[in-house]
Amino acid sequence: MERRFLIMNIASLFEQWRITKRPDQSWGLSWFLAYEFCKRFYASHGLVPWVINHDGMGYYGIAISQLPCGVNGMGENILGRFTIGGDVENWRTGGAGDHGCPLMEMCAKGVSTEELVLSSISHFDIPVLPEKTHYNCRHKRWGASYELCFEIATLVALRYEADEIAIWNHPAHTRMGVADDTERHMKEHPGAFLFVSGENSLCVTGDGRILCKGGLNLWHEYMRGKSPTVFSDLIIQKLFNQEEIEYGKADKSI
Repeated sequence: MERRFLIMNIASLFEQWRITKRPDQSWGLSWFLAYEFCKRFYASHGLVPWVINHDGMGYYGIAISQLPCGVNGMGENILGRFTIGGDVENWRTGGAGDHGCPLMEMCAKGVSTEELVLSSISHFDIPVLPEKTHYNCRHKRWGASYELCFEIATLVALRYEADEIAIWNHPAHTRMGVADDTERHMKEHPGAFLFVSGENSLCVTGDGRILCKGGLNLWHEYMRGKSPTVFSDLIIQKLFNQEEIEYGKADKSI
């Protein structure tokens, strides 16, 4: 189960992933592209990448959905998805199973990372500016913390596979994780990320709160100068009950 990576930002970790993994046997490409999508479109457009649990069978890719808000409405409208391995399906022009943008093949052939990102975003055909402003929506005002949590989840996903650590962020799949959240009834709850390994689990809300005894607020720690890398190590440490995190001793100050 040991994973050792010396460089831990998303871009460099993905390049390392490309050397060591195959897209048809990993979820790393799908998570990386969903992260690139999240940081561009979550706050401004209210579009969220939600992990799919297909018929309760487990990880089945990542859907791009309109986040329920005052502009998008309260229903769930799925625009498409990144497949299990990272192909792109635009469900407005195609449908489920129609892998219109074969990024797994492109990745395996050595197409540049920049071109993979450009191709994935282009295939979804999202306007650069939203049709209506989301100025008063919670995701617009507080989106940076959710994007941070998605970055942390992606760091974990690039180091471990779905059969080692499951990661869920759709409200239907994180409901039990936020059952004890004192803020669970707030208007426009920021959502949550549920990390599971065996019998161990850890839930982090979209505003950065770790829901466990003595839990931290990762957003607050980030604003004090901590890095997403340290947070991903902390999550892995807690899930595996490790004495040491991946690249060294645990940071005792968080």
